[in-house]
Amino acid sequence: MAEPAAPVEDSEVSGATGAGGGSAPLAGVLVADFSRHLPGPLAARLLADLGARVVKVEEPSAGDPVRGAPPTSKGNSALAAILLAGVESIALDLKQLSGRDVADRLIARADVLLETFRPGTFARLGWTREELQRRFPRLIVCNLSGWGQDGPAAPRAGHDLTYQAAAGLLAPIVAAPTGPQPLPAAPISDLSGAWSAVSAILAALFQRERTGRGTSIDASLFDAALHSNLLGWAAEAGGAKAVGQPLALTGDLPCYGTYETADRRKVALAFLEPHFWHRFCHAAERPDLVGNHLDRGAGLRRKLERLIRQRTRAQWAELFVAHDLPAGPVLTAAEARASAQAQARGVVKSGADGLPRLAFPARFDGHRPAAAERLPALGAATEDLLEELGAPEARQSRWRRRKAGVGARWSWKRLLRRLVP
Repeated sequence: MAEPAAPVEDSEVSGATGAGGGSAPLAGVLVADFSRHLPGPLAARLLADLGARVVKVEEPSAGDPVRGAPPTSKGNSALAAILLAGVESIALDLKQLSGRDVADRLIARADVLLETFRPGTFARLGWTREELQRRFPRLIVCNLSGWGQDGPAAPRAGHDLTYQAAAGLLAPIVAAPTGPQPLPAAPISDLSGAWSAVSAILAALFQRERTGRGTSIDASLFDAALHSNLLGWAAEAGGAKAVGQPLALTGDLPCYGTYETADRRKVALAFLEPHFWHRFCHAAERPDLVGNHLDRGAGLRRKLERLIRQRTRAQWAELFVAHDLPAGPVLTAAEARASAQAQARGVVKSGADGLPRLAFPARFDGHRPAAAERLPALGAATEDLLEELGAPEARQSRWRRRKAGVGARWSWKRLLRRLVP
């Protein structure tokens, strides 16, 4: 196995100690994480931010595919830096008996098991829901899958865009067949799926405190996408919406949308309430528009387009602030990160490697859980975890471990230190 890039050293690592110096909410909770790609690792990372110890089980040769996601810096992926910082990595080949034995030892000690295989895969590896509940009655098992554990689509492949399309989320933004096809700015199914899994896990941990028993969670990216389409379900009550027909908050209302400025930048207007609309019309010296607040016609949109093109983005931004209006410039990610509000809130950080880190998006007693810094090399914790779990492989050499399906991060210097007295 090729030597992975060296991990970034810690500067501030989330864990058992909270940002304010006290105990973190999930201190003492052990999570066995068998997830890959984005939703599962994000859920695990959020639990780690809250103080849980997360042991990530990875395939020995390549690890989680996010490790190779571009862009990279010095061999480390920016996405991996966000998703994997703060967790421990153990490399196990679950296709081999010895790898499954080590994983079983980890599960036996865990409070939470998180996996994102297709339905039935984890059971075929030997961990059925019934068996896990029988052997580990306090264990909380979260099966996070694309379509859920049942239903006709359950065994099918999918990605975020697939689930959004199936949940009706894309219909309001898809243009005419001959025009450009805009895509969502964020993987809504993946993100909401991760958060729904975390919410369910936290609820299950609370329930276990009262009952002493764990539970089995069936979390689905499709279910999360359906839940995210609450505007679509509300609109459906007023009549079916065709593909490409916007909803009130996705382009149907001219007072709620984005417009190009004089310097060819964009601003976002969100004047849903009459008093904001009136204030904007007077501030922009267009009192003649006051009566058109919820006009859905093209006429008002053209008037707003001409009006916004009369000033630069900076000029409009200044006016919006001066009159306390719910509007502002459309920023790039770099601009958003550099903004005074983002700097004050401290969610987006930079690691020592220059790659981004994200702190938990909420504060506890005024303190935010720290943005984890360390991006673990693939299998970096394998040797220590084998010792901790009392696995027989801990006494074997690197080469026998690899044959047995257990991988670790090794270097020639570490190997020589073991061979030379």
